[in-house]
Amino acid sequence: MKKLTIVLILLISTYAISTAQVRWEFNYFALEIGMNHTFAGAPDSLQNFVVSTDNGKVPVYPVKNVEYAPGFNLGLQFHHDFNNDKSGIVFGVTYSSYAAASRYSSADKSLELKQINRVTCVGFPVYLKFGHQIYNNQGYFYFGAQFNLNLGMTTSEKLKNNSTKVKHKQDKETYNAFSTPIFAGFNYKLFNMRFSVMPQHFLNKDYQISVGNIDNTQTVTPYGAQPKVLFYISTGFLIPLSQWTTNRSYLLSKIF
Repeated sequence: MKKLTIVLILLISTYAISTAQVRWEFNYFALEIGMNHTFAGAPDSLQNFVVSTDNGKVPVYPVKNVEYAPGFNLGLQFHHDFNNDKSGIVFGVTYSSYAAASRYSSADKSLELKQINRVTCVGFPVYLKFGHQIYNNQGYFYFGAQFNLNLGMTTSEKLKNNSTKVKHKQDKETYNAFSTPIFAGFNYKLFNMRFSVMPQHFLNKDYQISVGNIDNTQTVTPYGAQPKVLFYISTGFLIPLSQWTTNRSYLLSKIF
């Protein structure tokens, strides 16, 4: 993962150096508002996961399917577009949340539980964009990477046919301090969409807990069987804070 990050940084640096003689024509900030749509698979296995019910504790097991969980994304970007209007480089800062959902059921299928682990983070994306008249059309493709500083994680659990949802904050040992998603996407006018892969899951697969009683104690890794890679799609609006936006809106032109 570190090698891949270094390669990306070197590629971006090489590209910037090779175009250092080209003057910047468009420098502007852009506001990003959107959602993250995460699609996570079920854990390979699970030990000592039980659900407390009125009839006692019932063990549950992973359901082998892909679960969806939403998140949010709010960011500010700085765009450097070259004077050929065909390429540029972007730096930014974001405040985001990502979630990974899993579904479990009892052996007789009478009990079903959905668990969502959600992490919030501050991210620093860097990406290259390219297209035809990327400023005038705000239409381009892009690829890059983002360094995430994970701030905290919560876990929520909800039983099927039960309106009660249990939510609690997790200790910092349960999640990784950093993550580095790699992404590719496209932008058209104000609409933005990208496809991301997080090679290292934000859940700490090495996290251990002790279960059982004094006479019979077991050490387990509750996230050890979680999928290693996390995939998600981001959709939203990218609003240039420049004349491009005000020229297309009479109301905004009066405000700004």
